[in-house]
Amino acid sequence: MKNLLLILSVLVVSTLSYCQHDELFFKKVDTLLQLFDESNYDPIKFEDTSLAVLDRISKSQRKMNFSDRSAYIEAQKELVERDWGVDIVGSYLENINPTIGDLEENLNYTRRFQAGVQWQVLRGGYLENKVKAQILDDRLMREKMQSDAANENFHFLKRFDQTIYVFNEIKIHLLNNRRTQLEKQLHLITELVLLKKIKKEELINIETRLSEVESLIDVYQSYNDYLNIDDADSLELDPTNLPLIDLDYESLFNLVDLQTDSILGGRSYKDYYSWYHEIGLRPFFRYNYYDLIGEGNRSFFSTGVNVTIPVPFNTKLKNKVENEKWLFDNERLVSDRTNLHEEILNTGYEFRYKLKQFIGFYQKRKMFQERLRIEKVKVRLEDNNIDPLAGLELYDDLLRIDVELVDLLQNLYLKALKVHSKVPHANIRDVVVYHTSDDFNEYIDNKDRAIYVWSKTFGDYSPEFLAEYAIYNEFEKVVVAVQKTDTLKEKEIFMNYAAQNAEVHFMLGNNKLFYDKDIEGYLEGVLQEYPSVTPTGIHLDIEPHTFPEWKDNKQQLLNDYLTFVGKVSTFCEEKEMELAVSIPLHYNKEAIDRLFFMCDHIYFMCYENVNPDYIIRKVVPFIDNAKEKITLAFRTEDFSNRVEMEEIMDLIESKTELKSYAYHDLRRMISFDRKSIE
Repeated sequence: MKNLLLILSVLVVSTLSYCQHDELFFKKVDTLLQLFDESNYDPIKFEDTSLAVLDRISKSQRKMNFSDRSAYIEAQKELVERDWGVDIVGSYLENINPTIGDLEENLNYTRRFQAGVQWQVLRGGYLENKVKAQILDDRLMREKMQSDAANENFHFLKRFDQTIYVFNEIKIHLLNNRRTQLEKQLHLITELVLLKKIKKEELINIETRLSEVESLIDVYQSYNDYLNIDDADSLELDPTNLPLIDLDYESLFNLVDLQTDSILGGRSYKDYYSWYHEIGLRPFFRYNYYDLIGEGNRSFFSTGVNVTIPVPFNTKLKNKVENEKWLFDNERLVSDRTNLHEEILNTGYEFRYKLKQFIGFYQKRKMFQERLRIEKVKVRLEDNNIDPLAGLELYDDLLRIDVELVDLLQNLYLKALKVHSKVPHANIRDVVVYHTSDDFNEYIDNKDRAIYVWSKTFGDYSPEFLAEYAIYNEFEKVVVAVQKTDTLKEKEIFMNYAAQNAEVHFMLGNNKLFYDKDIEGYLEGVLQEYPSVTPTGIHLDIEPHTFPEWKDNKQQLLNDYLTFVGKVSTFCEEKEMELAVSIPLHYNKEAIDRLFFMCDHIYFMCYENVNPDYIIRKVVPFIDNAKEKITLAFRTEDFSNRVEMEEIMDLIESKTELKSYAYHDLRRMISFDRKSIE
């Protein structure tokens, strides 16, 4: 297989001579090795807890030029409410050719004019309009809910496009990285195929990958060019660290139930009409003017009331009609809300399925990272069985997996926005919650691990081996003993290697420094001694409790120690570095509280007595206010094996939720593992 390429190269290099053809081959192999060694890709993190971009997308709206039925009903209701049943009325009557003789027939005027006001109180008037307004009001809330849901579905189309655009940009960025790497390999592999040193399948494999990348870039770029989002800058996500989300199912269904209850809850049907709504009651007030047949005229005011009573009364039937209409509307609404619940459940199921796929790909990526780490170790340790083609293919696979992860995350966002569109007026933060990738796997060990590294360690092992050991054991912090004058160049090499995957902290472990009057100057000298290393912080492992005078002068030594730490704390603040200290569990609470105030981290040295109950009792007083600053340090000689050591840590973590642990020390840990192997 591909391993044959490098195995062959090693064998031929070891020979005394080789032809010009082989020389060209080895040049190409060296170039390939260099390309692999220089290749570097940091997989996307999913630790961002900001939902700002998703929040902005969820509030986007398309321009609308249409009205909804709820607006029509609301206008109807307003019209009915403004109709009090009051009318201004008037009439004019002209008698044609009246004569004096008409008086005998009680026709005593030529013309008549009447003007006044009348009020329809019951049927067709004030009280019946109140009933109509109530009927419309009951319908209005239902129609608004239906209309709002339709509007949200309409706006979802814009949110869909914006989400696609945002994630396409990230995928294009990743694919461009893939294309750059593959193009670098293509020429070299083509030449190696022409030299008949590797099979043509390798060339076809690279060409296939390049074709895939090109086609995907074209698809994503064309879609984004078509969308042409105006406010794209405000929707940018950090392509190196993306927010991972999950649906907040409890909050979501509470919102849906709350909206449903606001419409249906406590709304049992009550008759709208009463018997008096069928009676016509019309009081009036008029001005009357008569132009008499004889000389003169007559005017006067009059008032009265008109009453009409239907035969028969139909109050019961009218209420039945309205009841049937109310039942029909309610049943339709109940059906719609039931469908809404089912749709949210279905979308939620689809969301969980995509999330399951995301977790699967994330774990798959970890496997590929471990395989790549092994190939990198071979290069760093100059192993004879190096396979740069396999390593470069692993790099490409990591990028390919990240494209898949981004695509799955895009699907999660789209599902969440779709669910959000089904709950009008809800905030997206009521629908989703943020997570980190580790939150979804209860079996993942989330401890933050640190390791002490003393100078004598570099006399036994190479810096490359030590760095790889630290990476393999996932130590996030390496606390390295340093001094103002250091002849161990391997230490600086180790720290530079380690800094690629972990934080490097400079440790002062010489107790004589406790009496140094110019500790700040000493620290300046330490920083200058390792010019290529930029430490994250300073770690003090100065132990006054080991001094002979501790027993008789404990408090004074503690006070001097606090003064010493204060000076270093000021130095670290000026240099923008963290400060950590290692102390035993038996220091008094007052001193420890002051240390927490001055330091970013405190390492409690849990040595000799590793009883979990004892350790927990000692650290519990500080957990509430300083849990994130606490690290528990253990040493190998207090345990018979690594399993026992980890079990104690797991037990303490389960009872205290402390996540940070330190191991003393790297040299002993290696010996610990060797003992287990033997």
